[in-house]
Order: sequence, then C-alpha cells, then structure tokens
Amino acid sequence: MSPFRLVLIVVLGLLLPACGLLSSRQSDSSSSHSTAEIALEVESHHWSDIVIYLMNGSQSERLGMVNGLSSKQFVFPFRKLTSGGTARLRAYAVGGAGSITSEDLLVQPGQWIKWTLESNLARSSLAVH
Repeated sequence: MSPFRLVLIVVLGLLLPACGLLSSRQSDSSSSHSTAEIALEVESHHWSDIVIYLMNGSQSERLGMVNGLSSKQFVFPFRKLTSGGTARLRAYAVGGAGSITSEDLLVQPGQWIKWTLESNLARSSLAVH
C-alpha cells in the first residue's frame, strides 16, 4: 500500500466520526427548537378587553384575552412559528372598537415579545427582546 493511500485512509477514518458528531449536534439543536417556548407580554392601555391571536400565514390561533387597562403573559411553542421563526400578532378589541395586526416578527428561541397596546390601537408598539 502506498503512503498516500495510508494517509488518505487515516484522514478519512478521523473525519467520518466527526461528520456524525456534527449531524447529531444539528439534530439536537433542531429538537431543542421544537421544545422551545416564546413568551408574549401584552400591556394594554386600551379600555376594552382585547383578544390576542398568533397569525401564521393564513391561519390564526387564539392565545387568549387581556382585560382592559391590564397586562397579561402568554406562552406558545416556538414550533407554532414559520420555519424561519416569523409570525404576526393580531389584537382584536371586543365590542368592535378596532383591531391591529403586527408586521412580520422574527423571533429566535430564548427571546420574548413585549406588545404595548394603546387606547388608539394604531399607536401600539412591539419589541422583541
């Protein structure tokens, strides 16, 4: 056997286990994303009760309700977001006093969202921490 082939076999023997290690690390991180949760804190300065929805494409999921002039926290699984970690939120004032839908949000596991709803919903603010 030539020295070149011997070196090639040794190098491949060292690299193949490393490739398996990398793929198992990638699957571990993707499984941790599937179990990660995103916290949403809603602070309402609106006089009406507000229903909060998580929008994912054309689908919406009701997260719950925030009473007027109060705050509430919601938690939902990261897997509810699109594959890129984006979603939109929607706030609907009970009694027909208006609604607002957020822009697309990019959220990563470990981050949380703070949504401050004003009495005029169009002036509301949103932040990802």
